[in-house]
Amino acid sequence: MSGDFTNKYGKVLFVFCGGGCKAVYQAVAATELVKAGFAPAHIMSASAGTCNAFGFVEHPGVEGAEKTLRIWEQFINSPEAIYEVHPFLRERLARLLGVVPQVTKGWGASGSILHDLKRAVMFLPLVISLCVRMPFRIAGRTVSFVFRLMDAVASQHKSFRRLVQAPEIQEVFDELDKFFEFKRMKAFLDPLPLLARLGGEFDLQKVLASPIVWHILTERYEDGSTFIFTNKDADITIDASDDSRSKKAKHDLFYRRIRASMALYPLFEMVEMKGQRFLDADLANPLPVEEAFSLCCDTIFMFLNVPRHSVRAEPNPLRDLGELNDLLRLNERYIHHRIKDAQELAKERGVDLFIIRPDEIPPGLGLLEIDKKVIEFVKTHEQQRMKDYLANLDAHNLRFAPPLPNPGCVSICGEGSKETPCVGY
Repeated sequence: MSGDFTNKYGKVLFVFCGGGCKAVYQAVAATELVKAGFAPAHIMSASAGTCNAFGFVEHPGVEGAEKTLRIWEQFINSPEAIYEVHPFLRERLARLLGVVPQVTKGWGASGSILHDLKRAVMFLPLVISLCVRMPFRIAGRTVSFVFRLMDAVASQHKSFRRLVQAPEIQEVFDELDKFFEFKRMKAFLDPLPLLARLGGEFDLQKVLASPIVWHILTERYEDGSTFIFTNKDADITIDASDDSRSKKAKHDLFYRRIRASMALYPLFEMVEMKGQRFLDADLANPLPVEEAFSLCCDTIFMFLNVPRHSVRAEPNPLRDLGELNDLLRLNERYIHHRIKDAQELAKERGVDLFIIRPDEIPPGLGLLEIDKKVIEFVKTHEQQRMKDYLANLDAHNLRFAPPLPNPGCVSICGEGSKETPCVGY
């Protein structure tokens, strides 16, 4: 079967997009493709997709795919396994809670406002994960652009900036910072639990020597551009003249690049390399269309973690105004137009294009939310869905499908009408 697929579909590219814990969907879907006989020559990844790519690159074939699933089942199966509150922030919050006056005892639901605050700190990562459920592109571009703008613009005629720079305000900030040193805070969460586990489970030497070319996407903070590292870069290639120290230095550099691809800023720290800072590229480039087609592969499988909701893609002033706070809808609309761009390139260049995405996201699975029961549900449901998908694979090829429409549908329930059709792909 593998030979048949090779002859028909040629050189294959897997694109693993981000999405936090929702990336368990792409791990299951890609595993089913590999079991069916598809062998990717290239893998492109960002964010949580980089975590998935590890196993597929280290051991090409079914062995690596199944190892990726085991990583989810055994290690990435709870928020505590993925991150902790950043040590710097944890220390400052403990100091802050320590100065709460004792006279507040008796306040709060538990009878102690201090106890309630401490309990709230334990749930801080969950609260943050709920607050950042916004379109990746908007989140990334907003963070990158606003921070660079604040660095570059010092005009006093800007009312907000003039207020912030007022001597009285600055004096208050300085006094607070003397005690809490919040200016030194680089991130809210610490991904060390996950990174340490990945570092112990995978052999970087096998990843570097893999026949699969791994393209690791990051965003360069200084200019917001998408930057690509690979496991075949000259500065990390191991040769016979390298001693143990040189090999370790190259492994460390490669691992830093992997960390950069997963650095979901501002939740996690950016990674600095050679005076430049890098972060999660999936924030600003959730569907790397141009980068994927630049590899000149014959077949592209893009694994999205955004569910296949219906989406109103055409602009409408009144409805747009009502959807300003519906950030998920805005993200779906952007993804829809990026898929249209990919389809146009596929038709133009004769590339087979498949977009694989979940029908829906079950409760309990989000950016930083996951548990073992959800993983088992996704695995069971997605395996059957992929078997049906592969049984009629050519019907899903966007290269031959009619161009995606620009519907006027406003429903996200999957239903439409002749006047207001819904998008489905």
